[in-house]
Amino acid sequence: MTVLLSTIAAIAFMAGCGTDRSGGPDSAPATGGTTSSATTTSEAPTNIEATDAPAFAEDTRRQSGPGSRGSDLVLVDVEVAEAEGFDRIVLEFSGRGTPGWVVNYVDEAVLDGSGEVVSLGGAAVLDIYASGTTWPAPNYYRGPSQFTPVNGGDVTDVYVGGTFEGYTQVLAGIDDEPVPFRVYALTAPSRLVIDVARRNAD
Repeated sequence: MTVLLSTIAAIAFMAGCGTDRSGGPDSAPATGGTTSSATTTSEAPTNIEATDAPAFAEDTRRQSGPGSRGSDLVLVDVEVAEAEGFDRIVLEFSGRGTPGWVVNYVDEAVLDGSGEVVSLGGAAVLDIYASGTTWPAPNYYRGPSQFTPVNGGDVTDVYVGGTFEGYTQVLAGIDDEPVPFRVYALTAPSRLVIDVARRNAD
């Protein structure tokens, strides 16, 4: 907790937020999508150049970053695809600005708004929060709440928790134990990208 607060004390999007037992903000998402599980055929863009992304962390600790001021983003899509040496999760948004984020591994897949534990495939759970987001909105994400990526590599299952009080939560099941990852935001369109290193990459 001390490490988290020192990391983000100057970041407006985390002001006044604590953490609960799953490690995310207290005012976390409530479900905004449909409730049925489904398999998606969507594939995230894998052509983002390496120069556009930071290096992978050397460990699996929590990562956070600031969003742009005045962001008013609406989640419109969640995509997953394999890339060379890693698997990519992309949260795409419409609206102004870029999202902030808090991403870390947790012991179980918990929807922080309700405390509900969801069944998620995979041995490890990556808890993803994007800040500067809003709901309701006319073009809000209408995909399945839970889906198994067709081309997800070690990302075996995804649960879109939804958006509440400025935060969007997505939970990702990762095959095998936690592995290093990297997180960054892109523009045109606004996206939050989470690259998960593949343990058995060729």
